[in-house]
Amino acid sequence: MSRWVQLDRMHLKKRGFFYKIPLLILVVATLVMGYHHVTGKPALRDVIERQFAQIDNLKDSFENQVTIDEDTKKEMDTTFQALYQTYAKENGIYTVKGKTERLLPIYEKRLKLVESLLRRAPEEWADSLESPMQIKAKLQLFHYLVEKEISYQTYYQYGDFIQTIFQLLGYGILVFFFLVQVGGYLERKQRHRTLLEVVPISNKEELLAETLYSLKYFYAFPSLLVILPFVAYGFLIQENVFLFPVSYVSNGETIFISAIQGILLAIGYPLLAIVGLFIAQMLLFSLIKDTMVSTIVLFILGCLSIGGYSLGTILPISLLPALQQGVPLVIGAIVGVAFSILFIGIRLKNIRK
Repeated sequence: MSRWVQLDRMHLKKRGFFYKIPLLILVVATLVMGYHHVTGKPALRDVIERQFAQIDNLKDSFENQVTIDEDTKKEMDTTFQALYQTYAKENGIYTVKGKTERLLPIYEKRLKLVESLLRRAPEEWADSLESPMQIKAKLQLFHYLVEKEISYQTYYQYGDFIQTIFQLLGYGILVFFFLVQVGGYLERKQRHRTLLEVVPISNKEELLAETLYSLKYFYAFPSLLVILPFVAYGFLIQENVFLFPVSYVSNGETIFISAIQGILLAIGYPLLAIVGLFIAQMLLFSLIKDTMVSTIVLFILGCLSIGGYSLGTILPISLLPALQQGVPLVIGAIVGVAFSILFIGIRLKNIRK
C-alpha cells in the first residue's frame, strides 16, 4: 500500500471519518423519515371519498349536456354506477383490512369502465378520473404485493420512505459523495506535496493504490452503510422492508422491483464507471484546482446530448436517468467500462510522459 494512502487513512481516522459517515447517513434517513411522518398521506378512505365526489360532479356535468342523446346518457349512467361501486368495494376492503388480492378484480373492472368512459367523454374529464396508466400501475403493484404477501395498507403507510431512499441512490447521491471525497483527498495530497517527494513509490503503483483506496473508503464503505437505515426502519415498523416494492418509469410504463434489487442496482450500476470518474476527477482537479467545481463539471457532462441520448442517461453515473429513458443497462455497462478504460489510458499516458 502507498505510504501516502496510509497517511491519509490515518488522517481520516483522526478526523472521525469512520463514525461521522454512518452518523451522516442515519441523520439523512431520519430527516427523510421525519418528512414523510410530518407531511403524511391522506387516509385511503379519504382518497375514496374524493373519488366519490369527483364522480358525482362528472355525472352532474354529463346529465346537463344537451348534445348527448338519452340512450347514451343511460349507458353512461350505468357505467358511472358500476364505477361508483368499484370504489365502494375498495373502501370496504380498507375498512375491514381485507387482503390485497381482493383489490385485483376491482381494479381490473375499473380499468375497463374508465377506458369506456374516456372513449365517449370530453377530454377535460380525464383530469377527474383515474388515468388508465395509473390503474395499470396499481394493478402491477397489487400483483407484486400479493406475490410477496405484503398488505397494501402497510405499503401505503410506510412505502414512501423506501421509495425516497431508492430515488436518492438512483440519482447518484453516492457518486456525488464519492467525487467530493476524492476531491478532498486530492486537496490533502496537494497540500502535502513536499512530504510526497520523499516517499519512494512509482506513479503506476500510486495510481493503483489510490484507486483501490478511494473505491474502498469513499464508495464501498458508505454504500454498505446505506443498508443501516433500511434495517433500522424494518425493526421500527416490524416488516421486511427489503421486499417492499420500489418503482421507476421506463418508456411510460411503471416498473416495480424489490427494494433490495433497487439498492443493489443503484449501487452497482455506477461501479462500471467509477474508476473512470476517479481519474477524471484527478485530471480535472489538476487543471481547475477546485474540487467542488470539478465535481459539478462532471455532473454537467451528464447533461450533454450524445446521439439522441444525454450522456447522463448512458454513462453509469446514476441508475434512474438511464432506466427512465429506456436505455438498456447493457449499453450503460459497455459505455461505463469504455469510459473507465479511456481515462485510465489517458492517465497512464501522462505518467509515461
